[in-house]
Amino acid sequence: MYRIAVCEDDPRTAEQNKTAACHVLEGKGRAQGRDYDIDVFHAAQPLMERLAKDPGAYQLLLLDIQLEGDNGVELARFLREHQVKASIIYITDHPGFALDSFPTYPLEYLLKPVDEARLSAALDWDWQQRQERKKRPVLRVGGRAISLDEIAYLETSGRKTAVHTRGERIEHAVPLSKLKEDFQKQGFCLSHFSYLVNLSHVTRVDRDTLTLDTGESIPVSRRYYQDFMARYVESLK
Repeated sequence: MYRIAVCEDDPRTAEQNKTAACHVLEGKGRAQGRDYDIDVFHAAQPLMERLAKDPGAYQLLLLDIQLEGDNGVELARFLREHQVKASIIYITDHPGFALDSFPTYPLEYLLKPVDEARLSAALDWDWQQRQERKKRPVLRVGGRAISLDEIAYLETSGRKTAVHTRGERIEHAVPLSKLKEDFQKQGFCLSHFSYLVNLSHVTRVDRDTLTLDTGESIPVSRRYYQDFMARYVESLK
């Protein structure tokens, strides 16, 4: 189920945004209640509380920039810092906020009234990306199949590879040098010659370290920093 949250303080505009999203998705043959669902919030706080309880509650957020008493960009920044990985589309009256929104890696920035063609392109791209992720292969270690989404990072361990998931470290007989080419096609990126990181588990990148949603810190070497940052930013779109 593809779940969308609309956050807009004006009830009429919120309903218009919801209707536009429904029209786009229904036009692609997707049925509400079967393929997708949409919830509407008229303030930031209820949405933040919902996502604090379940960071994966929504796959897409349609956010107003100027919410009454709140700022949509600050809301999005809060969500990124709290490991909410939903895509973000801003819908606003204020084009001047576009630059402020960049650190939150929005999928799109739309002015009111919504340009349905641009909304359609953004929704279709996001939908397709998520469908592709569901088809991802597994890593077989002995008789065990480990989904690539479960793997936070791979680490060189002598002539073997240590596979790190949330709470587990699994020894794999194949060296990292033989795994990295295929894994880099599946959303992993080298942050260091000994570390291959799943970009979907990264929550923060600093100059010489990155932080994962497991709470672990991984080194980032000077050699790999620029490529890693480029891949990381692209993964958030």
